[in-house]
Amino acid sequence: MIELMLLGQVGVFIHYFSGWVTASKEGKVYDLKKATPMAVLSSITTGLLVYLKDDIKELYVVTRFSAVALGYFGNSIFFKFFNTYRDWE
Repeated sequence: MIELMLLGQVGVFIHYFSGWVTASKEGKVYDLKKATPMAVLSSITTGLLVYLKDDIKELYVVTRFSAVALGYFGNSIFFKFFNTYRDWE
């Protein structure tokens, strides 16, 4: 599980690093104050979903690749799961 957690965090890093690279290429300043809370939330969400991988296996199977995808897509996947689960009940 530690491997999946780390791979998820790599996905979070890739997401925010690519945003920084894009801003730099466009000559803009990357707003770190604005991005930090969302990065922390993405990191927590990713860790939580990897931890709950057995409980969410009907919705999303957590593999090495999908752990990175969880990190990269962050909060949007979490809220999709939440809404899907809510619709089931």
